[in-house]
Amino acid sequence: MNNISRVTLIIVSSVLLVFFCYKLYLNLTLIEKPGFYDFERSNIQEKIVGDKKILTEKNLEVKMAIPKDWEYKKYYDGINFFDPNINVDNVLKHFKDWSQGCFITYSTDKGQDNYFTQYDSNLNDLMVVKEGDKSFCPKDDDCEVISIRGLEGLKSARKFEGLDNFDGYLEDVYITILDTKNKRVHIIETFLSTQVPECQEHLNDFINSLEFK
Repeated sequence: MNNISRVTLIIVSSVLLVFFCYKLYLNLTLIEKPGFYDFERSNIQEKIVGDKKILTEKNLEVKMAIPKDWEYKKYYDGINFFDPNINVDNVLKHFKDWSQGCFITYSTDKGQDNYFTQYDSNLNDLMVVKEGDKSFCPKDDDCEVISIRGLEGLKSARKFEGLDNFDGYLEDVYITILDTKNKRVHIIETFLSTQVPECQEHLNDFINSLEFK
């Protein structure tokens, strides 16, 4: 084998080695670890259907829909869906001025605390609430058992009433959905306001659009 062939073989072998090492790295980084799913490394595919933006997270195999004019931002511990025309940057801090636009946050947790996973903990809360004890509700407030696509979970809603110079009320909504197949907890959070009534409809639409595999 002449020198040129040897050099070519070395180059090709090096390229292949780098390629397979990179593929191995990708596969290892996609292995699910305890804790919040990192949406910064998510694989989201989207398409517009009518007035909806259909999003499919391929790694988690979760499908959801938001209004087609909404945007989203990915974080290491979740994803934030929002109307870009929302008129305040912090709905809790500026609740009196909040009169337009809604948001919904979504995350997936497979964390482990000592000997119990987050799924086990939330499953225990669900069973306790079913027995009539609501002290285990995620927000220490009134909650209800819900079912979404055959998966059970808890929905709690804490109301902030009697606020100064504010005729209506704010509502902190926290929803956990137990994914029995993958032992995950899907979490949906948002704030609602009597000044922005359409946010309740957006939340309902988002929940009804969820599909898990």
